[in-house]
Amino acid sequence: MSILFWLAVLPSILLAARVLSYDRIEKEPPRLLIKLFVMGMLTCIPAALIEAAGEWGITAVGFGPFMTSALTYLLLVPLAEEGMKLLALRSTHRDPNFNYTFDGIVYSVMVALGFATLENILYVFEFQTVETAVMRGIISVPMHCVCGIFMGYFYGVSRGQEARGSAQAAATADRLTLAVPSIIHGVFDFSLDQESELVTLLGLAFTVLVFFVAIRNIKMASETDQPIMPGFATPAAPPAAPPAEPAARPAVKPVEPLAGKSGTVVDDRKYTTVERKSPSFWGGGGTPPPPFNMQ
Repeated sequence: MSILFWLAVLPSILLAARVLSYDRIEKEPPRLLIKLFVMGMLTCIPAALIEAAGEWGITAVGFGPFMTSALTYLLLVPLAEEGMKLLALRSTHRDPNFNYTFDGIVYSVMVALGFATLENILYVFEFQTVETAVMRGIISVPMHCVCGIFMGYFYGVSRGQEARGSAQAAATADRLTLAVPSIIHGVFDFSLDQESELVTLLGLAFTVLVFFVAIRNIKMASETDQPIMPGFATPAAPPAAPPAEPAARPAVKPVEPLAGKSGTVVDDRKYTTVERKSPSFWGGGGTPPPPFNMQ
């Protein structure tokens, strides 16, 4: 294979390996990860069709250059691409392997990198330059990965809140699942399409800032990862059992005095002084031994 091919796919391999290293509690099945990666590649097709139809409509209306760029790169392209990625990601919603919130990030990044890999291959082989492969590997592919991290983070939060019965919190996180990566994607694409160097630099600075925020968030999500509870609500704890009644004390039969001895029963466990009436065991004069307390 040519060096251009490896330059096109290597960034996705490195980023995927790095994100997977943060999944510390329970690794995901390789078969599922490959499936999501391939699904991400396939989402390029419907996304491209939507973008082509949208661009035709925007051109037909006859907007000016700035408005055309804004509608295309702030709305059409990010919503088409991130929307298709999210559609592929939702195939894992009821997957039994989706049992930790961090799994959402893993799944989303695999879909995003699948999309980015095929897109990168097409761009690199279209322009046939190493410079294109290197620049896209440094900027464009990490941008898709960052969008995948944010999408997966909110996707995992939404799934966890849903499983715990928090419908409002789940709905809020679900909206952010598409909104946040679309905003990041839109600002990135729009800034690159502008002729102003200042706008381009500001857009790239925003992308770099978001990249570091994504790194912080993925570390935090890894450290605070928690299981997704089964069902749609956390089962209530069973009521505490009432304290057990103390066992009734068995009736005690009165103690008969021993032959040749006298004694007094205090209760069912203790005896008081027992005096011997017989001659002393020590022999001779019949002096009784010291009292013996049987407690």
